[in-house]
Amino acid sequence: MTIQANDLEMLLTCKTIADNFAANIQELRQVNKKWTDEYLVSILNRVDRAFNYYLGLEANREIEQARNKLNNIQAQALRAVAFLKTRIEVIYALDEKRKIEILDKLGFQAYLQAIQEKDTSVLLELLSKIKDNLSEDIKKDLIKSQGDQNFIERIYLFANKLNKANHSQNSLMATKKAIAEDAREIFNNLLLDILEISERVTEFYQDNPEKVRLFDYSFIAQNRFVSSDS
Repeated sequence: MTIQANDLEMLLTCKTIADNFAANIQELRQVNKKWTDEYLVSILNRVDRAFNYYLGLEANREIEQARNKLNNIQAQALRAVAFLKTRIEVIYALDEKRKIEILDKLGFQAYLQAIQEKDTSVLLELLSKIKDNLSEDIKKDLIKSQGDQNFIERIYLFANKLNKANHSQNSLMATKKAIAEDAREIFNNLLLDILEISERVTEFYQDNPEKVRLFDYSFIAQNRFVSSDS
């Protein structure tokens, strides 16, 4: 049998048959000796895993969580960097040449691109330049003006936190790609087992049209007939 359906439609149909199979399992055990409780649980788990893992729902949730974490850290880092830039502009307001020299040395030319495009790699580059090029003299001036000895260290920490969050998101996206490559075999094997159930059960219920519709793959796929009542 050739089934023309996208993955979501196929899985919805498989789930309908699996749920109906579970609802009628006591009667259907006589059809096939391998249809034990363990087999039933296995089928139901495979359907759920196909939805949540191989269809990408679980991976998408994890990526969304990682993206939200990354965006939150990035927003904090941008605010901290903006504050640093403002303090430099205030401290060296009377020495324009020195102010421009410091801002350029710390990489604030890239800052505009980072804030406009929300480019994580550019922001990481900016944070790295700040950490590498913020001299002790400038630190002293900033601390003297701000009265907070820790705010510079907090800026340094953002580089590490942002880098970890960015790596986490990229790793999840790579994992999702690998899952997608494995999904075809998983889907096909599940479909074959569901089709076997469909064919055996519809034959068993051939004198009961209502029961047949509960397990007829083509009928369910075409009509979105969903019921688990026996």
